[in-house]
Amino acid sequence: MKNKKLEFVRRIKNVTFLEIKLLFISNLLTLAGLLMLVISSFIIWGNLIDRDINENGIKIIAKIIESPLSCKKITKRGGYCKLVYNGKIYVEKAGKKFCHLVSGKKEVSMLTNKEGDKLLFPGQYDNFEFLSGFLLALISIGVIIKGYNNPF
Repeated sequence: MKNKKLEFVRRIKNVTFLEIKLLFISNLLTLAGLLMLVISSFIIWGNLIDRDINENGIKIIAKIIESPLSCKKITKRGGYCKLVYNGKIYVEKAGKKFCHLVSGKKEVSMLTNKEGDKLLFPGQYDNFEFLSGFLLALISIGVIIKGYNNPF
């Protein structure tokens, strides 16, 4: 047993940086697919939480601390607002779609989960976002298979 361990250590010491680099490059497609799979799992998990809030959420009233003054200059990416619910401050993206709900108002109706740690505007959840996570996962599985079957 001791000889096997010594032999393994000798082999590791003889591996050069170039061999490690070639091993990494030859499996780059598989590694990229695994990274995509990890990212898609985070997307799917976040969308599952949003879907649960949308379907089983509790309607609450949140106080508006800060909101856009006017919705005319808001872009799709802009228009954030600060809301207070249960003593916690939430920064939510209102954008053009939900700006009219918060602009110039003191309170807004929102959806939350049982823990009250995430807020959603009513109608904010989109089914396409849920499907996009699964599409990315399927593509990543295809990339992993391609990288595994066709090494460099």
